[in-house]
Amino acid sequence: MGKFAFHAAAAAFAVSTLAAGAAHAAPKAVNWDSVPASETMLFYPGQTSMEWILTGSDHGGVRAFKKGDRCFECHSQEAQDMGTKMVTGAKAEKTPIPGKRPAFPLKVKAAYDAENVYLRLEFPAGAHADVPFAKGGKLDPDNEVKVAMMIDGGKVDMAARSGCWTSCHSDARDMPTAPAAAQLGAAKGIDTKAGYVTKYVPESRTQFDTAKRDNWDKVKPQADLDALLKGGGFLELLRWKSSGAAEQGYVLAERVLKPATDFTATGKKEGANWVVTMSRKLKSGQPGSVAFEPGKSYAVGFAVHDDFANGRFHHVSLDLKLGLDAEGEIKAVKLP
Repeated sequence: MGKFAFHAAAAAFAVSTLAAGAAHAAPKAVNWDSVPASETMLFYPGQTSMEWILTGSDHGGVRAFKKGDRCFECHSQEAQDMGTKMVTGAKAEKTPIPGKRPAFPLKVKAAYDAENVYLRLEFPAGAHADVPFAKGGKLDPDNEVKVAMMIDGGKVDMAARSGCWTSCHSDARDMPTAPAAAQLGAAKGIDTKAGYVTKYVPESRTQFDTAKRDNWDKVKPQADLDALLKGGGFLELLRWKSSGAAEQGYVLAERVLKPATDFTATGKKEGANWVVTMSRKLKSGQPGSVAFEPGKSYAVGFAVHDDFANGRFHHVSLDLKLGLDAEGEIKAVKLP
């Protein structure tokens, strides 16, 4: 099993906050020098969906996963190699981007007080690689970087073992079995006006077929979705965009993101690295938010869209555990 390397960071960084329309009061400044760092590797995932993970001919670890092993336990030391195979098109990628980096390290610091959870994320900026199938070589020219975090409250079946993969599916945008635009109007319960299917959790569907991989329009009735949202059957989603926006929402039948109210984030380049800081209330009042409690651990995942990337052309972490004075690859320390 791979383990995170913990070390003290070399420079202090005071938390500043920015959120569009935020009602979240400015949190305290954090002396990040006193907070230990966890380091993991973000890698390019290609077109590996949850259905792909659950298919033996695609993924040799499916038996161990079904027995309860976490993806992190098997693959934490293989992220660089996995990213190389997929970013080059050798495996699970039909539209590789020449020159895109396969992986890069992410340092995470976490802390909390009586009101908020704080995170500091740091990763190296990379060289630009033109995207041959995007106008101007950039998929999202308005945002050089987007940083997202998913949080599981323990009610999404496979999230604790697979992290964000439980929301990534073969029939989503730019994936192998994505429905044609003409089919999208048939879906009820999700918004497909953007021309594609977004992330969702399997619990939101009346079927989850890993062979046909056509679950996108099998949406449960709204009453069932409402019950799942009320009962915690979702993944919380927080995102910062380098154009300045902080967003929060969740993934259930689809991805829901709105301007943040209980979440703030800001980021900038510091030398050769990007540094992003986040703050979220321990107990947010927003639908689709996980209530953090000291002494407990939560499954989380991180995604970085660097170099003006968009959609699935990002770098992601394996499933990780964030512990508030509890066990986890990322340990949030209590502030004085």
